[in-house]
Amino acid sequence: MHRNIGGLRRRTVVAALTAGVVALTSFVPGVAVAAPADGPAPAGDVGAQVAWNLLYSEDFSTPVNPGNAPWVRETYANPFDTIMDDSGQWYRNDYGPDWNTAFNSFNTYRKEFPVGQNGWLTASLSARDWDKNGVIEAPPSITTQAQGGGNVAVLNVPDHTGGAIFRPTNKLPSQYRIEYKLKTIDFGGKRNGSIEYGGRVNGYSTSGCKTQHPWGEGSNSPGWSGDASAPYCEWQDVRSGPYGYNGFHFLSIVDFANPAPRNNHFWHYRRKVLMDSFSQHPDRVGSGTGGRVCNSNTNQYYNYRDGNFNTVNMWISGLPNWNPGPGGLAGNSQWFMTNCSGGVAEQQLSSAAELQPELMPNEFYTFAIERDATGYVLEASGNFARVGQKTIRFHRPFIVNNAPIWHYNTEPGEYDGRFNNNLVQNDNNGSTTWANQWPAGSAYPDYFVIGDLYTNVYEGSASLTDIRLYTPAPPTTTNLALSKPATADSQCATAEAPAKAVNGSWTGGNSDKWCSLGTSKWLRVDLQSNQQVGRFVVRHSGAGGEKPAWNTRDFDLQTSTNGTTWSTVASVRGNTADVTTHTFTPVTARYVRVNVLTPTSDSDRAARIFELEAYAS
Repeated sequence: MHRNIGGLRRRTVVAALTAGVVALTSFVPGVAVAAPADGPAPAGDVGAQVAWNLLYSEDFSTPVNPGNAPWVRETYANPFDTIMDDSGQWYRNDYGPDWNTAFNSFNTYRKEFPVGQNGWLTASLSARDWDKNGVIEAPPSITTQAQGGGNVAVLNVPDHTGGAIFRPTNKLPSQYRIEYKLKTIDFGGKRNGSIEYGGRVNGYSTSGCKTQHPWGEGSNSPGWSGDASAPYCEWQDVRSGPYGYNGFHFLSIVDFANPAPRNNHFWHYRRKVLMDSFSQHPDRVGSGTGGRVCNSNTNQYYNYRDGNFNTVNMWISGLPNWNPGPGGLAGNSQWFMTNCSGGVAEQQLSSAAELQPELMPNEFYTFAIERDATGYVLEASGNFARVGQKTIRFHRPFIVNNAPIWHYNTEPGEYDGRFNNNLVQNDNNGSTTWANQWPAGSAYPDYFVIGDLYTNVYEGSASLTDIRLYTPAPPTTTNLALSKPATADSQCATAEAPAKAVNGSWTGGNSDKWCSLGTSKWLRVDLQSNQQVGRFVVRHSGAGGEKPAWNTRDFDLQTSTNGTTWSTVASVRGNTADVTTHTFTPVTARYVRVNVLTPTSDSDRAARIFELEAYAS
């Protein structure tokens, strides 16, 4: 669910490259793309690309086998947190003793089992036992079926109080790409123009009540009494009405180990980046727009109410409201990226595209998330409504204009504690302060989640296959440019000749560099024979001990087989880093060139390259 997302807006787009070594990494299979800054990385762009090694792949050719994994009653002896986990103190402080009665009116059961090579995946299920007699009335399942010449995993959640997800068994590495193919989806939205289809309403069965009980919106939320003693059917209706919505997490990265289905509000405080659907019932849209959807062909928005309600939201979690006030809920700010915003993350409910479920399984959608040295990439590919076949891809640095991705640091050294604060609840039935929610020295592992996370909202089924985890391939170590003939447009002094940029040294003092004050500033290296080139390393002013403000700001990296016709393999704008690494699909080249467009970030006019290195990969 997406709450109100007011707050500070992004005002400008800046590159978030910090001093030090920065790898500009991104990936589209078979296409080189650039993603160094807050913004889109369309499939047609030329730029940096990671060479990936496939670590694990699961195509479900071996059927999912839960074996003897039992349903185990959840006691909450080891909660994920004490805030808004299912048994969280937040609800007691808000709703009072009546909430305990509601929470204890049923039992929750869980089942988990390993999937895939070496059990690298875990299937995690959650269900309710309404009568507390050990019998689960509507158990969810994850099974394997044949489909279209291959096999798929089918996640089936017959009641909105269940949950079914895939997650990694172990934490993700510091840099990775996770992807999969979604073959079918039936978690709400319109089919052939109608929200009612197959005897269901927005994907929900029509039998019985469907409410958020016992994890309702905060007691001060409009549209309901806020009274935890209300009967089950009087809590917020998720099937229709002003709180009616369905959805699915296509792919999310969360900040804690071994995630399992929980109530929806818990997740609003635990996600880093995500792609999900938000299928609102028309009652919820009411007389409003329901949000907006981007047509990425025209870069114009249209109203959600005018679409098919099968949205793809591509967004990040930002800082939370540290003190939401009585009757409110803990939750992070929400920042959405679309082509219509130029890929800039904005605090307004905005969908990047809409799926066309009617085309599935004859057509499918691919979802992927990458983590590189500077931020996260979110990517969705397929035949989108109003747009057609397309790859939509955005890179968001960890921090832009002092707005971070929540708990982005997977290692303590990636974060300095600047965003730490206390989460404070002063509510109608109690007050609690949870201190140091993001302190220096902290670290939050990346775990992906695919499926139905929520145990009080979402109902339906989906099928998927080809879950793949990639890690960066190790680079080659032979510097093809080392000691090769180098020329340039000019040099600032005799001691700052082009050869200094390929001598293997950048710590020999201020003269251990190439420098140019020419009108056009370029440095060319003759590799002396055709070579496969797939990676450049450029060491700028700061790497040699000079002012970081003189690091090359805007430049193109180019290759040629004849020294006359040049192809740009990486374009960098707004750089402030001392050292930049640029990896791309390997090309054949005899000559390589740095073409400097803006030499520095201040008024100095000289270009300075302390070392240019070229590698096969």
